[in-house]
Amino acid sequence: MKRLIKISALALLVVLTMTGCKKSFTITVKSNNPDWGTVTGSGSYKDGETATISAVPAQGYYFNCWNDGNTENPRKVVVSGNAEFIATFSDTPGGGGTEGAVEISGAISSNATWTNHSGGVDYIIDGTFWVEGNALLTIEPGVTIMFTGTDGSIIVEENAGLRMVGTADNPITLTGPTNNPNPGAWNRVEITSKRNDNQFEYVNFINGGSGDQVLYVSGKLSMKHCNINYSQSNGAVLGYEGVFTAFENNTLQHVSGYPLVLNTHEKVNCLGTGNTYNTSPNYNQTFNMIMIDDYWLDEANVTATYSNQGIPYYLPTGLHVDGNAIAKVNAGVVFVMAYEQSVSVNANALLQVNGTASQPVVFRALNNEPGYWDGIEIASTRQTNGGCNLTYCNIQNAGMHSDDAALTTNEDTRLALSNVIFSGSNGYGMSIAIPVDWDTDQYAFSNYHVTASGLSFSNCDEGNIYERNKEQVLTSWPGNKKLAKR
Repeated sequence: MKRLIKISALALLVVLTMTGCKKSFTITVKSNNPDWGTVTGSGSYKDGETATISAVPAQGYYFNCWNDGNTENPRKVVVSGNAEFIATFSDTPGGGGTEGAVEISGAISSNATWTNHSGGVDYIIDGTFWVEGNALLTIEPGVTIMFTGTDGSIIVEENAGLRMVGTADNPITLTGPTNNPNPGAWNRVEITSKRNDNQFEYVNFINGGSGDQVLYVSGKLSMKHCNINYSQSNGAVLGYEGVFTAFENNTLQHVSGYPLVLNTHEKVNCLGTGNTYNTSPNYNQTFNMIMIDDYWLDEANVTATYSNQGIPYYLPTGLHVDGNAIAKVNAGVVFVMAYEQSVSVNANALLQVNGTASQPVVFRALNNEPGYWDGIEIASTRQTNGGCNLTYCNIQNAGMHSDDAALTTNEDTRLALSNVIFSGSNGYGMSIAIPVDWDTDQYAFSNYHVTASGLSFSNCDEGNIYERNKEQVLTSWPGNKKLAKR
């Protein structure tokens, strides 16, 4: 009996030790002006706990937003690390007093610096403002820019530059008029130049997107710790000639369209770490994907590396890897395929899917319907750079028609398959062609270069594997052995 009591006490000690091991983090809540408003919610919280932070404006003053652009008040925050939140209060509804603000319109063609000088709105832009010639516009920390209407924009021309570098305590804010605190209250910022001066840090874009997006980059831009919040349309769009030299720790949320649009597949190489996308359940999660608005990946010697950004990549026109391009897919990436679209890999190109058991790569349909998209076809015969592989990969709801397959390979395809799951095909899971010695009517496995292990099939209407040369339906991978004659 004593031994039982000792064991029970030991088990209780282990449980108490384990439950007490959750790490604690500090949430710090501040006011931008304690005379205008106070805050609550600072404290120590355990990992995963929900903290509630509040901003309480003083009489005659108004809460505008938090330093990350979020306007929820009170606001619930799931704790995952030390964090600081600064409440911005103003003396007028919707974003700060305009007394002392400088009214701007037209264009500049020589260098200019905009400073934080009013305590509320510092600059008011009427219509579209152009940065022209070789001018560099520098906007200092803490500056608030208000656009007067839905046509409000800043456009940086080919040889000009825009440097907006705020701090965590003093972000730069671009917002709409005080009488229109709604998404789409102003239009966009557009960068067309490739100057290294183009740099955004700690910039809040609030209530923009009256057109197609809040930020359009067809030039070059470094973007870190920025927030695009409450867009009426897309968040940021990286155009055909556009480059992010850095894209890190940005938040694109409460966006009615796609938070991020890339106009070519190789633009995935521009995406860094720490980015957060549409987190609000109040916005249409159907669009909570990175849309890649192109289907060719065919630039000479290009490798496009698809990193796991925490949301799927949407392929409205599919993906066609051509030339000697390489599509490299990291663990945890999800591709969402539009209706009837496909992934194809030509003879000299490579597709390398590198999932893991805990983070497989997934190809799935936009709608959860069997046979919704066409499937993957690999015709690559390339042996260099590691060859083609699908490792820990799930292919769902492909194979549109009864004679289609989720994955199709040819006689001379070179491909290594490992732990691939096929499900929901209207046709076959796989369609393969094994070389045949027709003199003996036997398969010539020595000339076949598709290897497979750990394959799994479910709900493939016509069968698991269709071998086209002998027109046989197989339940499992044939392996290096003779199969029955037709």
